[in-house]
Amino acid sequence: MITHVFAEDVKLSEAHKLLVKKNHLGNLTTPIKLKYIFKKTGSLEANFNDRVIMRVPKKDNEGYHNIKFDFFSGYHKEDLSSARYKTTNPIFHAFWDYDIKVMTRLTKGSSVYFRKRITWSLSDEKKFNIKTAKCTYNNEKFDGHKIEHIPYEQDYDSRKFKKFAKKKYFITICDKIPGMIYEIETIIPAEDEKKPLIKETLTLQKIIN
Repeated sequence: MITHVFAEDVKLSEAHKLLVKKNHLGNLTTPIKLKYIFKKTGSLEANFNDRVIMRVPKKDNEGYHNIKFDFFSGYHKEDLSSARYKTTNPIFHAFWDYDIKVMTRLTKGSSVYFRKRITWSLSDEKKFNIKTAKCTYNNEKFDGHKIEHIPYEQDYDSRKFKKFAKKKYFITICDKIPGMIYEIETIIPAEDEKKPLIKETLTLQKIIN
C-alpha cells in the first residue's frame, strides 16, 4: 500500500496540513469499522457500485493503529496490505493506491510517475485549491473543506496520455464526522464536456459493528 511521507523540515502546503497534520483518527473510539460507498460512472468503461470497509483497531504499544482494508468485493476486490498510522486516516492513501492502478492500466504508464504527480500536486499552489464544503452524515450537515488538485495537466510527460491529462482529484474533510475524511472523488472529463469519461466517488456512509 502507498505511504506518503512528508519531511518535517519541509514547509507543508495548506493541502498537506489538512491531510497529514490533522488528527483524523482522534475522533474515533477504537476498535471501529467505517463503511464507505463507492460509485463509478462515465462513458469510457463499465459502471459499478461497491463498498470499502476500513478496520481501525486499538493502538499498539508504539501508538499505531494497524489498519486493514476490505476494498471492494467479488470481481472488483483489491488486495491492499495493512497500514500503520498514528493520526492520519489512510482511506485517501488506499484510494490513491487503487487510482494509480487504474491510471497505469489506462495509459500503460509508470505507477511511480502517477504516485509522484499526485503527491507533488498537493505541494504546488498552482495545482491545488481549497474551498469550503459541506458533509452530510447521519442526516446532519457539517462544515468542512474540499481540496481540488490536478496532478497531470500541463506536465510534460502527460502529452503521452492527453485523453486523461485533465483528470481532477477531490478530497472533502469535515472535522466532526468519523475519521474526518468524508469523500474522495476523481473526474476524467470528456473533450465535449458532457458526461465524464470516468467519475469515481468514495463517500463515508456509516460506522458498522
